[in-house]
Amino acid sequence: MSILRVRVASYALPFLDRWPVAGGRLAERSGFLLELTDDEGLVGLGDAAPWPGFGSETPGSAGLALRGAARKLLGLENHAFQGAIAQLTRLAPVAAAPAARHAIDLALHDLLAQRAGLPIAGLLGGVAALARVPANATIPRVGAERTAELAAAAISRGARTIKLKVGGAPLQEDVARVRALREAAGREIRIRIDGNQEWSVEEAIEALRALAPFDIEYAEQPVAAEALADLARVRREAGVPIAADESVHDLGSARHVLEAEAADVLIVKPMVLGGLEASRVILVEARARGVGVVVTSLLESAVGRVGALHLAASLGPLAHAHGVATGSLLARDLAQGPEFEGGVVAVPSSPGLGVAVEDPDVWRDAFVVEAE
Repeated sequence: MSILRVRVASYALPFLDRWPVAGGRLAERSGFLLELTDDEGLVGLGDAAPWPGFGSETPGSAGLALRGAARKLLGLENHAFQGAIAQLTRLAPVAAAPAARHAIDLALHDLLAQRAGLPIAGLLGGVAALARVPANATIPRVGAERTAELAAAAISRGARTIKLKVGGAPLQEDVARVRALREAAGREIRIRIDGNQEWSVEEAIEALRALAPFDIEYAEQPVAAEALADLARVRREAGVPIAADESVHDLGSARHVLEAEAADVLIVKPMVLGGLEASRVILVEARARGVGVVVTSLLESAVGRVGALHLAASLGPLAHAHGVATGSLLARDLAQGPEFEGGVVAVPSSPGLGVAVEDPDVWRDAFVVEAE
């Protein structure tokens, strides 16, 4: 039993609201879809979607890494899948290719779980895996009126936690937006904010002290990712719990955050970290130190997003909602993922990932290698 065909296809999915990034606003989310087909007809799917400006990986380098890995994956025997996941750098040796490794990791987990007759969450977490994952809604950096509109829409779908992008604007604008969100949400809804490294340490302390009266669950990455001493200082002085996001880009960086006592919560993005396996190592170490963990997608397609959902579900009940309900931010998607309803996202119960790409046009210009 082995892999008989590998396909790699690019995708571009438009956002409903342009997403703020360094230097402008992103109109669409691009990436690559990986498909592995074995000799029993089982299909494993993976997603590689580097984030612009996050690390040195680009869509071009991710696609190149996947095309190079395709020939190594062809003919891979099923008994070697787990070993391949443990040594992904042999399949995608480019150091700056975590999203490409994520795609391979997820597709192989999909096949392994299908062969075991389990959803990926059950394969990873056993009986402790959740059937429904509490999730936050996300609001980009938009005006106060639009913030209130999006908050009302999220709450109507049952959201109990809402994340708002802040920073990159005068403080009074952020205060107005957070106030609008709190007024629309009431006191029972949790609000978390994401500064995306926009502030200096002094600006972060000033901003978070100004926003603290709105009862902030935590603030993600208020200062530069590499400035762990600054992050630790903000944690001590700002009066708001701190989550490390961009600071967590591999196992070594996660350990540095933990050792510096720079965060109350680690944000774990499988797409950034190179897959489910690498993410679970970080999750275990964070929980052992009493630091909270939140699994989030990277606004990728339903394939990658549902992979993150399975990872979150495999952890069992946790204190915080996860960031796995970002599908509503896209105007269209590659596949039908589970909906965000009642504050939770249902985990597919079918074996494997539980997602199927039904549009044949996705593969029209795909890179293909297959057994002769």
